[in-house]
Amino acid sequence: MNSDGAAGSPGRSALAEPGSDRAIIERVRHGDINAFADLLTRYRAWVFVIVLKHVPADRAEELAHDIFVEAYKALPTYRGTAEFRHWLAGITVRQCFTFWRRASRQPVCCVLNDLSNETQTWLDRASRTESQELFDRQTSRQATRELLAYALERLSAEDRTLVTLLHLEERPVREVARLMAWSPINVKVRAYRARQRMRRIIGQLLKHEEEPRRETQ
Repeated sequence: MNSDGAAGSPGRSALAEPGSDRAIIERVRHGDINAFADLLTRYRAWVFVIVLKHVPADRAEELAHDIFVEAYKALPTYRGTAEFRHWLAGITVRQCFTFWRRASRQPVCCVLNDLSNETQTWLDRASRTESQELFDRQTSRQATRELLAYALERLSAEDRTLVTLLHLEERPVREVARLMAWSPINVKVRAYRARQRMRRIIGQLLKHEEEPRRETQ
């Protein structure tokens, strides 16, 4: 058996339908490098949709290109035990949190000025509210989206990707574990800690909003 497992055996190759992912992969493995362009054409839009959910739109095209470069390099490790598109999705997600890991090395400037007037008004109201139930009722959709984005930007690259997959895209834990190459238990633990971290971040933002108001009283 070669390094890519059963997917590269003669029996499997013989069964691969012309034009299928498996057939294209076999062509690439046998030296037809240009055949990889067929996979790129087939999955470029699909990868782009995933990327747009995780990174700024103006960086999506560049990252999508990098993802296919990484996929090409990793193709010898593809064993064929999962559909190619699922394998490619795992590479895509991991490249997205690599993007945020690199971005996190740069200082993050804050931020209240970056929030809309509506969100700042909501923050002012929320900072006067001790009841969590009332706090939740006052949340507007726009304010929620902006506060969520604010908190996500302050998570680690892995946790940001995890929260996006698990809570925004509502993917099952097992699927998230596969995409991120983690165990399901690790996904659950990291997700819990990430949610706690986001609550603290938003709580600190509320406190920051409350302090100037107290000083003027």
